[in-house]
Amino acid sequence: MRFSFHIPVPTPRLEYMFEGTKKAEDCGFFGIFYADHTVMLPPGPGTCYDAYCFLTALAMITNKIKLCTGVSDCHRFHPALMAHKVATLDQLSNGRGMIGLGAGEAMNIDMYGLNRKNSISKLREYIILLRKFWTKKRVNEKSKFWGEIKRAYIQIRPVQKSPPIYVAANGPKTRQITGELADGWYPLYQPPWVYKNNLKEVMAAAKNAGRDPSEIDYVYDCFVAIDDDDPDNAIKRCDFFKSTYLLNSKITNEAYPSLNLPEGLNIHNFEMNNENALEYLSNLDKLPKTILQDFNCIGTTDDVISSIEEYKKAGVTNISIMNRGPDPNKVYEIFRDKIIPYFKDLDK
Repeated sequence: MRFSFHIPVPTPRLEYMFEGTKKAEDCGFFGIFYADHTVMLPPGPGTCYDAYCFLTALAMITNKIKLCTGVSDCHRFHPALMAHKVATLDQLSNGRGMIGLGAGEAMNIDMYGLNRKNSISKLREYIILLRKFWTKKRVNEKSKFWGEIKRAYIQIRPVQKSPPIYVAANGPKTRQITGELADGWYPLYQPPWVYKNNLKEVMAAAKNAGRDPSEIDYVYDCFVAIDDDDPDNAIKRCDFFKSTYLLNSKITNEAYPSLNLPEGLNIHNFEMNNENALEYLSNLDKLPKTILQDFNCIGTTDDVISSIEEYKKAGVTNISIMNRGPDPNKVYEIFRDKIIPYFKDLDK
């Protein structure tokens, strides 16, 4: 079992993020995920930094931890430019660069006049082209989306032959792509019983493509809050996030079949001017009281270990935490002293 962490976007005070990153590395964490957003909706306090500039800054103050977007999309940058960004990050970090990729969200694309059509087939081609730019001397390709690529190349090569690609797959078609082509699966929030069912699709696609499913890193990204004196306080630390499960309603409905939330508005097409946004948020009271505990790892240290165990049973190989404290440094230390050693012993 690996343990990574997710730096929030919009990003609050930089000095805290830098200190927290060094602390997490010292405590034995595997990697960092940072969302590649131009904006974040609904908005929050902080700044949406350029993901690759931000990760490069973190590379300069760390030595071992992996650096990954969580996630980039296949629309805003030509694949040669994206390959160049990732190769640069990989060089400057001495082989620690990775990329998360998804089909894209309206907030980062639509208002700029960019085209989000045919995103699934575009994502597939994008992954293939990235690897070609990293590994081939010249790329010749008649691309459906990027025109004719003639004897093209990037001057920089990554330290790794091909930096790992994680796919944010939340539907059958993208889970198919993950199994066929990706090094990691990085889905949206879901409880263990939903994760287990969806993982079967990724593994089946890998087997059908002649791949070993065990070579894929299965990530689950969630909130972690630990308060051994007041576990209810740990739950309250994550309460602000409840509305997001309405924007992940397809999976929320899978988790609770009797819920029947409307699925027309989701994180991929959400914009602040959506006419039905306020009406959609009126469904907040319908969410189960246990949803925060079901989708996250929160409470006492023992509660968190039990929750991680359930995700491990569901097939997760990499828990990525969004550290909600209440004392962030103490949370990292609890992972260092208790949680990481516990799962190392289980893996022996």
